[in-house]
Amino acid sequence: MANNSDKINFCVNCGERLTTQSNFCPKCGKPIKQLKSVSNNASGMRLTQREPALNQKAAEHSSIWQSATTALNHYTGETGPVNINLKNLFSEVFKRHSQNEAEKIFIAGTVTTTPTVSEISADWGRPWLFSRILMFFGAIFMLLVYIAADMGNSNAIPGVIMTGAFTVPFSALVFFFEMNTYRNISFYEVLKVFFLGGALSLFVTLFLYQFVSFSVQNQVYGMMTWSDTISVGIVEELGKLFIVIYFVRRRNYQYILNGILIGAAVGGGFAAFETAGYIYNSGNLLLQTAILRAAIAIGGHVVWAAISGGALVMVKKSERFNYHQLLIPNFWVFLGSVIVLHALWDKGIELMGSLMITYITLIVVAWLIAFVLINAGLKQVSRIKQG
Repeated sequence: MANNSDKINFCVNCGERLTTQSNFCPKCGKPIKQLKSVSNNASGMRLTQREPALNQKAAEHSSIWQSATTALNHYTGETGPVNINLKNLFSEVFKRHSQNEAEKIFIAGTVTTTPTVSEISADWGRPWLFSRILMFFGAIFMLLVYIAADMGNSNAIPGVIMTGAFTVPFSALVFFFEMNTYRNISFYEVLKVFFLGGALSLFVTLFLYQFVSFSVQNQVYGMMTWSDTISVGIVEELGKLFIVIYFVRRRNYQYILNGILIGAAVGGGFAAFETAGYIYNSGNLLLQTAILRAAIAIGGHVVWAAISGGALVMVKKSERFNYHQLLIPNFWVFLGSVIVLHALWDKGIELMGSLMITYITLIVVAWLIAFVLINAGLKQVSRIKQG
């Protein structure tokens, strides 16, 4: 490594070659330290000139977020933008946690473990257990893929299908379970809604499809028109909603965060069973289908139904459910948003030549809406605590 004292530099004033051992430029006589200062100042000026552009772009993104969340927040009955610090929200994900901590989360919601109103928090939670569930089942999925593909054991294929279909929806469900700050719904109840609600919503959806006719283009060429995708969105979102209504009505859930959790459970079960079918029928593309469906499942049925469930309880409030509540315009803003997201998802329009960019955009929008409802749920907690 060369000695810094022998490093060759050039005078920024006249361009003369010099060494750092010199105190003055041999040609123009300018002090070396002054020249370095001038050079550093010039670099600083260039960086400073870039800052306004970067700040302007950040301000534009912030303005878009604030405008979107302010508009949506209005329909929840709240005001102003929804400020979400994702760094804080997921800060516990990258920390070490014990098995006792995980078990404490899972035992919430029983007669002896449900906290009182004074014990619950109105702050944004910091979920982490969902990430461990995701890694756990993800590792099992990869192991089963290795057994089936590299070791040639076809007995592992059903395991590949099940773990590929259930990993992401179930992990997302655990996220919503952790975000339910009331901790008044047991994981046992959530599992019942996940499996039974998922199966029932599939049944209701297939029943509703009997009353829908698709275009000739779809029947002959397999290409969906806008009317086809909108019909699919309406049928499947209503199919899940009817089951969400059943479970919400059964327990008379009064809190928005409860509605979000029940919706996520129904949607997660629906997504898992549907994806298992897609993987099973994909033939030689089984692995590719499993990976793709898992990658995009985070913004599909589980979050769509969570939005519908949250919006349902938002308009129902503490009253017993009646179908007149479904006519409240604020509810249809959120249900309509979900139907539109579903239709756009199925239409397969490519943004910037990439279908994956389309999926990512729709996922971001879906979670933006979900976060607005979670924020409304936390505001509800504050009002309850204040009496």
